[in-house]
Amino acid sequence: MFAHWWHHPQITRLQARFTARPRHPLLRIGVALLGVALLAVLLVVGVFIGAAMLIGAGLLRLLRRKNTAPHTHAVIEGEFRKARPEALPQTQS
Repeated sequence: MFAHWWHHPQITRLQARFTARPRHPLLRIGVALLGVALLAVLLVVGVFIGAAMLIGAGLLRLLRRKNTAPHTHAVIEGEFRKARPEALPQTQS
């Protein structure tokens, strides 16, 4: 009685969607190796695509950096306050 649930129409349709594995042991090993090879190819392709994206981003960053105006060394960065004119030393002209 318990085994009758396995023959439910929905389960049978689900099983029909997947192909059966080959019965011959060597053919099973061959199909498994083919699957592993496909995964390896996809992994290598993904690594090359990722590396190409990183190289492209680096090149774009280098090209954008050259288009900016060069910094002059005459500019001094810092914080300044405005002094009252009477606090400044008087220069004689």
